[in-house]
Amino acid sequence: MDKTAVNKRPLHGVKILEFASILAIPSCAVHLSDMGAEVIKVEPLTGDPHRYGIGPILPDESKGFTVMNRGKRSISVDLSRNEAREIIGKLVEQCDVVLMSLKLSDLQKFDLRYEDLARWNNSIIYLEHAPYGPAGPYGQDGGYDVVAQGMSGLASLMARDIAGVPASLTPAVADMATGLASALAVVTALRHRDATGVGQKVSTSLLQSSLILAGNRIHWFAATDPSAWDQASEALTKAQMEGSGFDEQRTILNSITNPGGGPATNTYFRYYRASDNFFAVGALSHGLRAKFCQVLHVVDPRTGDFDMSRPEDYDRLVRFTRECEDVIRTQSAEYWISELRAAGVPSGPFNFPHEIFDEEQITANNFVLSMEHSKLGEYKTFGTAIKMDKTPVFPTESSPGLGEHTTEILAELDYTEDHIDRLIQDSVVIQSD
Repeated sequence: MDKTAVNKRPLHGVKILEFASILAIPSCAVHLSDMGAEVIKVEPLTGDPHRYGIGPILPDESKGFTVMNRGKRSISVDLSRNEAREIIGKLVEQCDVVLMSLKLSDLQKFDLRYEDLARWNNSIIYLEHAPYGPAGPYGQDGGYDVVAQGMSGLASLMARDIAGVPASLTPAVADMATGLASALAVVTALRHRDATGVGQKVSTSLLQSSLILAGNRIHWFAATDPSAWDQASEALTKAQMEGSGFDEQRTILNSITNPGGGPATNTYFRYYRASDNFFAVGALSHGLRAKFCQVLHVVDPRTGDFDMSRPEDYDRLVRFTRECEDVIRTQSAEYWISELRAAGVPSGPFNFPHEIFDEEQITANNFVLSMEHSKLGEYKTFGTAIKMDKTPVFPTESSPGLGEHTTEILAELDYTEDHIDRLIQDSVVIQSD
């Protein structure tokens, strides 16, 4: 790879230590690595649990781990050992950023709190990931995306109903959003340090990220909402006591807080089934809706004295939506996408995961990349989160083996070969083959 290009990446020279597992903070480190930061992943002797998750492809690596840990080096350390504390201290002395998502009890046990590490380097940026925030009854709990989805209300808006129960959202949207938010937090803190010379602790959480994802739907206005929310709470409590399923409860809620809304009357912002496949339509403005109707040769009933609160008008709108669905089923998805786009109506294909690597719009913009794994060969994965025209952003290496760089990293810390061998023999660290 062109070394000059590598050195021009925007975060070239920034050194990061990652103490994290699974998705949220490891994905943050991927974004920072793509931007040029050097990331050292500090793993326990057993490794990040994500190594053994869904899609195992090597004894110590799953597909999920591979794509969420590109561009990193791995050192595997038993943090309970005194020698490990010295290793971590030396690493902290040389780093700019620490990404931390261990539980508070582990931070205390292994002396990894901000104040502990600041003794080694008082200018570090210390990103603390408290999944549900550091305060409150869940402040010390380990974090899981599904819990944050439920607590935030996000799942109530997006989840499917399976046998009356909401299904968890996949992929782990709160984790991935938190990774992006955490990367933003790091570069913001680095900018502040560049200006002032002062490091600091910054925080992110799955719960806050989930609330932000749902932000355009979850809000409260004193002028309009108190009575509706009280009514909704009473109706939902009654439905729950009667054993109503999730979809029924959501319908009750929407009928009070969003009268006239819901799938039965959603005509312009949705997925449709054509004769052969699904496709998307996004027509929110009055002008776009008019164009949609022109393409389909249909007439929207919402004119004149139309009143959604009148049952007969609501029924007319339901029939109109069904009419649109029937018309669309007469032609292929490709036909409708072409016709709608020609009329200026936003429309596009509905792809399953295996189809995205052949989607022309995605490949034309390098939104997916081909990478080379030292043991697995070629694989394809998501591209970089941002593009920059002066400073390139791209990944350099695939994911590391467990402890693949332990010896290399210790040598950089001026450990002698004999000392490194003793640490390996005493199981303070491990070095993979």
